[in-house]
Amino acid sequence: MDEVIKGYFPHISTSARAGIYLMYKRPTDNNWMNIKSYSDISHFTVDMSHFVEAGEVYEILIYGPIISKLTKLQVTVPEGSVAKIIEEVPNRNIVVAGGFNTYGIGCTSTSSMFSHILERKFDAKVTNNSYNTVNYLKNIYFDYKNSKVPIADVGILELDNFSQHESVIETLLPRLIPLMKQRCKYLIGWYSISNDKAYKKIIANNTIKEFIYNADLEIVDMSCLYDEDYRDMCVYSNVYINDTGNIMIYKKLEEVIRRLTKWNI
Repeated sequence: MDEVIKGYFPHISTSARAGIYLMYKRPTDNNWMNIKSYSDISHFTVDMSHFVEAGEVYEILIYGPIISKLTKLQVTVPEGSVAKIIEEVPNRNIVVAGGFNTYGIGCTSTSSMFSHILERKFDAKVTNNSYNTVNYLKNIYFDYKNSKVPIADVGILELDNFSQHESVIETLLPRLIPLMKQRCKYLIGWYSISNDKAYKKIIANNTIKEFIYNADLEIVDMSCLYDEDYRDMCVYSNVYINDTGNIMIYKKLEEVIRRLTKWNI
């Protein structure tokens, strides 16, 4: 592991800091199933006999940590077994762009990030263009301005972390959205803003209302995560969205993506 982000994140598990998370499925299965998370960066052995029959073909999905970089991964298999890297490129492409929430800060495992759930459920190539910084809009704007982000069927832009100055929002969002729209067939913006900061939602919608009116951007409002009925399950204070919150975000985004793209309908 390398480039571990410094900070106090009591809600993030050890595996999310510097570990990996494993999932598996058979080629005929529709869903990935959990194996285990490993926070020890030394060697370990995974006994798959608990999950599959002897000689059975299966696939392994490996997620790296959220707040550090996986620099080296070596996989060995028992004698008599055969393993290969699956290099087939999915024909569905999604880009998620955003700040803390898209980055995954708040999840206890990378498998719980809404972007990774979309990747598994749609069998899509998902590019996570996110930044663990307050001023993430600037980073994303320059990435798109310099064509550093791939062309995709669907673009998902987080409009949530409005701790950045309002002038940045009002200046950059009208510039960023057309750039994303040029590289994404469908564009979805989402936010989850608590009631005491509802004015941030108004600033966002007023800034981009023309794009919404012209159907260049569809808005998904997940502010219900901060409502009394969901707060205890879905968020940590007014800052981080946890695993359950990410699942609810995925559910809503899945509904919108299927309606727009007609995937599997």
